[in-house]
Amino acid sequence: MPIQFSRGNLLRKRRLLLGAAFVVGIGWTTVAVAQSEPPQEPGTLAVEDIVVTAQRRAERLQDVPIAVTAITSSALETRGVTTSSDLAQTVSGLSITNNSGYVQPRLRGVGNNVIGLGYEGGVATYIDGVYIGSAPASLLSLSNIERVEVLKGPQGTLFGRNATGGLIQVVTREPSRQSGGQVSLGYGNYGTISADAYVTGGVTDSLAVDLAGHASAMKDGFGHNVRNGQDVYKTDRDVALRSSLLYDKGSTRIRISADYSELAGSLFTALRPAPGAQVYLPIAPLPHRWDVDNDFQPYYAFRGWGVAGTVNQDVGGVRITSITAYRRSRMIFDQDTDATGTPGLNIRLTQTDKQFSQELQLSSTPGSPISWVVGAYYFHATGITDPTTLDFYGPVRPVIPGFGVVTNNVNNATTKTEAFAGFAQATVPIARRTNLTLGFRYSTERRSLDSDLTTVISAPFVPFPITNQAVSSQSKRFSDPTWRVSLDHHFSDDVMVYASYNRGFKSGGYNAALATQAPYSPERLDAYEVGLKSSLLDRRVRLNASAFFYDYKDIQVGGFALGQIYYYNGARAHIWGAELELVARVTSALRLSGGLTILDDKFTAFPNAIYFVGFNQVTTRDAKGNRLPQTARFTGNVTADYEIPVSIGKINLSATYSYNSGYYTEVDNNLYQPRFGLLNGGVGLKLEDGLGIRGWVRNLTNAKVTNSMNTTNIGATTNYQPPRTYGVTVSASF
Repeated sequence: MPIQFSRGNLLRKRRLLLGAAFVVGIGWTTVAVAQSEPPQEPGTLAVEDIVVTAQRRAERLQDVPIAVTAITSSALETRGVTTSSDLAQTVSGLSITNNSGYVQPRLRGVGNNVIGLGYEGGVATYIDGVYIGSAPASLLSLSNIERVEVLKGPQGTLFGRNATGGLIQVVTREPSRQSGGQVSLGYGNYGTISADAYVTGGVTDSLAVDLAGHASAMKDGFGHNVRNGQDVYKTDRDVALRSSLLYDKGSTRIRISADYSELAGSLFTALRPAPGAQVYLPIAPLPHRWDVDNDFQPYYAFRGWGVAGTVNQDVGGVRITSITAYRRSRMIFDQDTDATGTPGLNIRLTQTDKQFSQELQLSSTPGSPISWVVGAYYFHATGITDPTTLDFYGPVRPVIPGFGVVTNNVNNATTKTEAFAGFAQATVPIARRTNLTLGFRYSTERRSLDSDLTTVISAPFVPFPITNQAVSSQSKRFSDPTWRVSLDHHFSDDVMVYASYNRGFKSGGYNAALATQAPYSPERLDAYEVGLKSSLLDRRVRLNASAFFYDYKDIQVGGFALGQIYYYNGARAHIWGAELELVARVTSALRLSGGLTILDDKFTAFPNAIYFVGFNQVTTRDAKGNRLPQTARFTGNVTADYEIPVSIGKINLSATYSYNSGYYTEVDNNLYQPRFGLLNGGVGLKLEDGLGIRGWVRNLTNAKVTNSMNTTNIGATTNYQPPRTYGVTVSASF
């Protein structure tokens, strides 16, 4: 069948092809420069090397044939990144929203806008090599961080299931035998106080320990609930603790870590009607963007902890690695889902998640001519709602208090996942400066759901409530292979090009909210990519670029029914894209960095898309040609750091600006987040004795950016990201 394009599609394709041509042109220009200049040692102003573990081994960022954005701890601080949700401001192509406490990352248009029990997103989160399965548990306070690695594109071979779009890997500091540490205290507007501390030191010649802590709280919220006068958009407490013990004795390295975190408030659960959406129930005037009118006071609380142990043992030319981890978390939220002061739709959820994982690897040691790894992985997770309570008030009750139909749903559900996988990958030199990488993984897992849903309907003039109980028990196995084929060539020590083909797989599962439904199917993604990694001008400039095409099938998307979000398949999409990342040491004082991503995305087949058409009414339509949720055609960011030596130390000036061209939040392309820019900045003084003070501001222009925007049975609601915040932090290093 011939392919036809509308004028708008042709223009978008033309812009994208120009972007890809720009990337390729940069690549060939860089190659030509590299071939005309002999290799040389880096100069004094060279951009520093970053070592990453994107292929489960330590490598220079510039030697990895994968699109990776790596951000060091110092860069996180100067760019105003304090939680994982802030990463989107410094990584192009990444968007992160938070829906009722569930973190929803999306990379290059791939991810999922779904929340619920047992559901795992399409962009995986790892901490020190440990997969975090529960979406609530992936909200991190970024203290004690060495770096963050964002791997773009499917990572199904080495990292496994649910890394269809890529992954976010948080690498924490390792304990040091040399004693030292840092402490800081901060104060900001809205009465925000914070404290951070990190200490480390040696116990013996081969044993070291560290401890990191973070705590913060707000006196005032960003807004008020006009219904009862209470604050909303407020953090009551945010506490995190991490400690590690490191044993390093020659060929044996053992690291044991433990962490604990608490987060409570109403940042993610305060709702108001979405801009431009029809409001079906009466609502009071809302003076400010962060004010709400909720008859059900919003609240969110999370508590979690985990332990992990990593053992590395070198035996001859082989390294044996074992990664064992256990995590447990509990999350509750109260939410007025109709977002009005009129009783309509209220939900209270209590969710407990437990997971155990074990990974074993055999791999080559550094210096081996062939880099290889063979491994096996086991994962077991249990999710429990105890219970989910949902109250739906009929259309008469809001108008005439005391009358109307009231439906109370109480759902006690348990989901279980038991997954096994085996994988292998090898990088083989096939010519001088040319390497071939082949990888394969086979994953199989059983998903199960047990649900006990009790529905009680009360109506006027009916002497007894109508009660119905539905019990459901289902299970199904999902299995699929994933693979990687990559070819890279080094024109010099500073210039490398690569081409790759990757298959990603995301498991199917069950809807805990609609337990009698059949399971939704796995989604798959075939990714084709070409890329360039280069260090130029005596390594004062690092320039990386890539162009890619994704064939995305059986996409898991979210709908809304019976007061809750559920998931279904039926979609296929194509995504074309081009990316560019740049780091430059302009002078000894000035450093510039930034990136941009251009995307052309659309559903190529989606006959059964769910559309909201009115009060508690939905219909099915064809969404072919619609854009993917949370996917902007253009995202970009730029950071400038300027350091001024003074007699008592150094002054640092920094500013980060990120831009997003706007995106739809759901598959029907009805709700829309307009384009926006976020500006963060800071001025700091660091004394020679380790003392420091820094003034900072985030979202300087007070941009109005949605954190989540969803259609419900009785309207559309939104939750906003923080407004302008500012403050000062004092610190000391020792």
